[in-house]
Amino acid sequence: MRYFLGMDAGASKTFCVVGDEEGRILGFGRGGSGNHQGPGLEAVLVEYRRAGEEALAQAGLTGDQVTFGAFCLAGADLPQDYAMLTPAVRALGLAREILIKNDTMAALRSGLSRPWGVTVICGSGTNAAGRGPDGQEIVFPGLGWMSGDWGGGGDLTREAIRRVMRAWDGRGPQTTLTRLILDALDLPDTEALLLALYNDALPREAYRQIPPLIFEAAYQGDPVAQELLRMQGEEVGTTAGTIIRRLGLTETDVEVVLGGSIFKGKGPLLLDVITAKVHEVAPRARIVIPEFEPVIGAWLIALESVVGMASPEVYDRLRETMPPELRRERNA
Repeated sequence: MRYFLGMDAGASKTFCVVGDEEGRILGFGRGGSGNHQGPGLEAVLVEYRRAGEEALAQAGLTGDQVTFGAFCLAGADLPQDYAMLTPAVRALGLAREILIKNDTMAALRSGLSRPWGVTVICGSGTNAAGRGPDGQEIVFPGLGWMSGDWGGGGDLTREAIRRVMRAWDGRGPQTTLTRLILDALDLPDTEALLLALYNDALPREAYRQIPPLIFEAAYQGDPVAQELLRMQGEEVGTTAGTIIRRLGLTETDVEVVLGGSIFKGKGPLLLDVITAKVHEVAPRARIVIPEFEPVIGAWLIALESVVGMASPEVYDRLRETMPPELRRERNA
């Protein structure tokens, strides 16, 4: 029996799974932030090791028993990143052979019914990638404003706070975001929010509470929150459409896989805007919310690097044996 390892490392967490060639998930491990562009290489290697060794221990295996590992890592954006990450990850000893990919590729593979398509990730930040039927791959750098990106939890949070401040001083319309955000952060008024921001007094976890509040406010009919989700939807649709054009897929029923926490938000508005924007470029395109978390896509990349496309039986065993938290649910 051959064994395979898949790792998905994002800005906020690292997941790793180990499974056999028949699709049984035998081990699951977790770690913290996996993007070296923040805490640095040595810090993320600790998280990769933690997640990988936990998964191996649950599976009752050692790294030299794992045939192949696919490591889909946030921050694997430029050639210099791959040159740094490849030997460092290999030295962890989590698998006999390894492949480094950008984390967008895990999201892409987790949702596709075939080897080609497009993905856009919106978690704390945003990134996008695509693969054509001929194997051509496009991966956007995903370096935030430096590479022309906008979107994800960080940008949405900043925009929401900006709108709250403008509502406070009269430059913008009133919004229910004000009360939702103040209540969530246990602050008495907008001035207290301003002071907390200025004094850097809010923990990182506080900012992570804000994106779901945007969805809640939009769902309740708040025009300001709805505008923010439309902005995000337009940006995602434009990004996906650009990759579709560059890969020559405008006349196909290309699958557009949406990965990341932002796409789990409440209500249909965001997905409706994305769908309309993508269909301007590719009318037959299909928007896909993956059944699995991206780490399963990473595991499939590892498996398929050795044995070829996963069979329906492999998918059946994945569904039977994966931890429940690796199944994705779209909020109503």
